[in-house]
Amino acid sequence: MEEFDVCVIGAGFGGASVAALLAHRGLKVALLEKTARAGGKTQTTERKGYRFEMFGAVGIPAYNSRFHELVDVLGIADRTPFVVPEGDAASIRYLNKDGVWKVSYNPLVATGSEKEMADMKATLGVTDADLEALAAFYGEILSLDNAAIDALDNTGAFEWMARFDLAAPLVSQICMNLNTLFVVAVDRLPASEMIYALRDQVLGGAGRYHIGGYGHVAEVCAEYVQERGGLYLTKTRVQEILVEDGRAAGVRIDGRDIRARTVISNAGIQPTVLKLAGARHFPAAYVERVTSLEPSWAICGFRYVLDKRIFDAALIPVFSDESWLDEKRYQDMLKGKWPNVPLIAIDVPSEFDPGLSDVPGHQLANCQVFMPADTESALVDEAIARCEAVIDELWPELKDHIVRKEPYGAKQIASMSRDVAVPGCGGEAVGIAQVIGQCGRSKPDARTPLPGLYIVGCDAGGKGAGTHQAVDSGFNVAAMVAADLESA
Repeated sequence: MEEFDVCVIGAGFGGASVAALLAHRGLKVALLEKTARAGGKTQTTERKGYRFEMFGAVGIPAYNSRFHELVDVLGIADRTPFVVPEGDAASIRYLNKDGVWKVSYNPLVATGSEKEMADMKATLGVTDADLEALAAFYGEILSLDNAAIDALDNTGAFEWMARFDLAAPLVSQICMNLNTLFVVAVDRLPASEMIYALRDQVLGGAGRYHIGGYGHVAEVCAEYVQERGGLYLTKTRVQEILVEDGRAAGVRIDGRDIRARTVISNAGIQPTVLKLAGARHFPAAYVERVTSLEPSWAICGFRYVLDKRIFDAALIPVFSDESWLDEKRYQDMLKGKWPNVPLIAIDVPSEFDPGLSDVPGHQLANCQVFMPADTESALVDEAIARCEAVIDELWPELKDHIVRKEPYGAKQIASMSRDVAVPGCGGEAVGIAQVIGQCGRSKPDARTPLPGLYIVGCDAGGKGAGTHQAVDSGFNVAAMVAADLESA
């Protein structure tokens, strides 16, 4: 029988980071992953000479992130180099109120230069007075201390933003950004979450990528666990969490038990509580709360391999003033009332790391739109078709250069991350939704009511956007578990 200090279920960025950080502290760690690679939703796969994310993945902030802290603490920075392309590596395609597509190119780390301001005015059709209002908006974001930001957990981001009377195109650009970062409705996103993320973007830029694929950092964290004498298994599904004498005591995999003083799950709070451990081991009120947690939206779209460079930037948002989504617009979309342009996010990994393709000049791209987290949702076909129509309009030559085109949606996301434990959930792009009532002080505690069982990743323990939240949780939960084990 194998015995460990800690058993971590799932090698997404939350699980991989907490496992490596605890191994760094000298604990004996087992890390178990049901798929073939670490990285969770952002894992990098390899197929026929190409390496790419299964779903779009680019990190914020570009600099001074929890990722930088992680690789420095573990001493693996030389094995996981980061890259932020220089020059105008970001581009927007904006359909203005007159029905004209406007295009601008910008650096991933904004400088506020005269050129950037002139480009914004020309592209979005705004004035110097509009930019002064935008400066006031960002000025207040930068002036707030953490306590003041945390006090806004129950204030909607859109409500807080409305005080600045921003021009419609500027609202569209900010809300587009928030939708893509958090994958929730902007009026339900807490202002606190918005402010932390936008502050990170202003101070640290956007568009950090990891050489070798975005998921490479998680892969190296998993290797680190092994190098420290731990166990790392892939293609290994945890069948259940063992509960003995009222506490988590390990896990069962493929008919054998792995014993551990502590179990940390990166499998999602709902699958962990309702399926792996079992609701009978938790108070009824806790089970009711976990069952009621709302997922973020899912994404759907295409992964492209192209035989030439079609997309001319690393990050390309495509939007109009109708594209960004609050709760009403999202519900309208579910009923078939679509905006003139669905909000499309295009990530082009080969612009960050040309080495992802064995064939020089070939381009890898990921084009995605939003859909419900329900793995059985019928919206995926309509969403993808509308996305494809806009892509064909803006890049008509693309269809003549497709080497491979792979569609995906909530069902594919669920197959690579969390199992479906509650109807309508499973395909969420982030985890439980970062909406009012589920963030800040209302976010689930990383310590569950079952002693010895913790949750890590985007469902508990951290704050921030996407994988940055997952790694923040990894740091926080590692410190929590180490302290609890030391005092036990």
